[in-house]
Amino acid sequence: MEHFAARVLSNRQIAESWRELVIDWPAQAPEPGQFLTVRASPRFDPLLRRPFAFAGFSRERCEASVIYQVRGEATRLLADLAAGARLDTIGPLGRAFPPPGKGERALLAGGGIGLGPVLFLAREFARRKREGVATGEDGLSPALACFGFRTAASVPAIEWPEGVRIYTDDGSAGFAGTPSSALAEEDAGPGRARIYACGPAAMLAALAALAKSRGWNASLSAEQWMACGVGACMGCALERADGAGFLRACADGPVFERDDIDWAAEAARAAR
Repeated sequence: MEHFAARVLSNRQIAESWRELVIDWPAQAPEPGQFLTVRASPRFDPLLRRPFAFAGFSRERCEASVIYQVRGEATRLLADLAAGARLDTIGPLGRAFPPPGKGERALLAGGGIGLGPVLFLAREFARRKREGVATGEDGLSPALACFGFRTAASVPAIEWPEGVRIYTDDGSAGFAGTPSSALAEEDAGPGRARIYACGPAAMLAALAALAKSRGWNASLSAEQWMACGVGACMGCALERADGAGFLRACADGPVFERDDIDWAAEAARAAR
């Protein structure tokens, strides 16, 4: 983890209310699943830093990218930053996605605000395949990578890794349906797949249940509001599956294994 002033290289709109921010990255190389925090303004309003998952990283150019939705005052201020601006940045932070184990097919699912970390992972699989670097003990690329959106208008105009499937709720782009339903159609046997996912709480709960019913592993990234980003405030606490308290998305995650969190309880809480 390092604290530095990153230089904005680009900050473009890629879909309705969605933007891609690219900054120079002089710190340790991030891994898929990790995140950074930024101060959207040098003023005291908004006071708290904002967390964003990495959506990509170029080792050759030392550039990192995030994809964010313009939803409130902080992200509106962020959207106003032009190339050349400086951004108070801390990172990389958090626990990354683990590699697939021996014999595991990697099944990727990203939805809504969970696009960034899963896109980064898909890009990393593609990079390693191009370079002939093993991703796990048994493979170079994911068997399936799916991303879900509400409509065609919300599908980002970005360069997608080869083989990615796009799903929309209304079928206006790509396939009609959701990443969860696509992964449910996979027929890998027990212990033969690992789900990697990030998205709404209901989606993660559904994928955790699917993985458990099939005997698959699942590494799920929780998208939580964070105040400090370093584990001090407990503002991003998630209920443990064993009932023994809580885990922090920032310091203990944001990537958790299938049985670490009570995903159904988190989905119910998010729906209230």
